[in-house]
Amino acid sequence: MGEWSSFTAVVRGLCLLYVTNKYLGTVAITYGPSMLPTLNVTGSILLVERISTRTGKLRPGDVVIFRSPETPRKIVCKRLIGLEGDQITNVVDPQSGDRCETIVLGS
Repeated sequence: MGEWSSFTAVVRGLCLLYVTNKYLGTVAITYGPSMLPTLNVTGSILLVERISTRTGKLRPGDVVIFRSPETPRKIVCKRLIGLEGDQITNVVDPQSGDRCETIVLGS
């Protein structure tokens, strides 16, 4: 009887871990220069919550992680600059002039 109670405790723990990782949040390790100075080049440990994406409460400035469209095994970390329908203006080549380009983010 004691063996079964240990087994069910382990199964319950694994189920809780799965649900937490899938629906509430997880831990991610990031590295690379693209998020300087917010995140470290040599690696940062992030606590990632998954609730905002489900409730639609993302906003510009939020840091998001997602699977790379080119390499699905790779996880990418970026900062949102706008959402669908937002108009974004950026300087095309800051070194050679101040010509700007404006785009409207689509679906």
